[in-house]
Amino acid sequence: MIIIGEKLNSSIPSVHEAIEKGDADFVQDLARRQEEAGAHYLDINAGMFVGQECDHLRWLMNTVQEVTSLPLVIDTPDPAVASIIAREYKGEKPIINSVTLEQNRFEPMLNAALENQAGLVALCMDDSGVPDGVQRRIQLAGELVERLTKAGMAKEDIYLDPMVRPAGSGEAYGLEALDSIRGIRENLPDIHIVCGLSNISFGLPKRALINRTFLVAAMTVGLDSAIMDPLNHELMASLYAANAVLGKDEYCIEYLGAYREELL
Repeated sequence: MIIIGEKLNSSIPSVHEAIEKGDADFVQDLARRQEEAGAHYLDINAGMFVGQECDHLRWLMNTVQEVTSLPLVIDTPDPAVASIIAREYKGEKPIINSVTLEQNRFEPMLNAALENQAGLVALCMDDSGVPDGVQRRIQLAGELVERLTKAGMAKEDIYLDPMVRPAGSGEAYGLEALDSIRGIRENLPDIHIVCGLSNISFGLPKRALINRTFLVAAMTVGLDSAIMDPLNHELMASLYAANAVLGKDEYCIEYLGAYREELL
């Protein structure tokens, strides 16, 4: 399971304030703690700073890379910002988050990834917006992979996002997400499937409970990556347990290691 630490995001009030004030100590501590908790990537996002996103994202990237060698996920809806930051990035292959099939976004975001040898999160949506239903998501996933690989993206560098909708906003949205992940995995077995885990719990109380329950369910149907909170010990414990039960942890070595380190 690929863990992408979600905490360096300007939509989080404390992080927004730290970026705004240039509080490197706060940001670096958050980066270190996510790495120590088991993150494989760190997502960096300065999207709340409209008109200043590029400058703040550059600062965030440089500040984080002073204390960790983890690869970063460059999280921006703006292809121009993605291109600039990816060009200045130094380190292990980054991921750009994200591309869609929207006409004004597909080519420039794809080019930003190809020109900078980055992976790419691909959202299952087009100009009509977030799709309704499972089959449309599966169809869009196929179109994305076909176009991305034809343009030169390696399959292992593509992270499909089925666009998880909050369970509280639709009676069957949780099941829709799981069925979409299952269908995409069956049709595209060699492609990563990722989601912003906390999307499922938006608007609900006890969000962490919903998040960890959904994570385990999604792992059973093919989710192999998640943008999530590695600092939530119960969430991480559920992940270790799920890997063990699903045969993704040989002889339960990682689970036993986590137990010895009192992470469960």
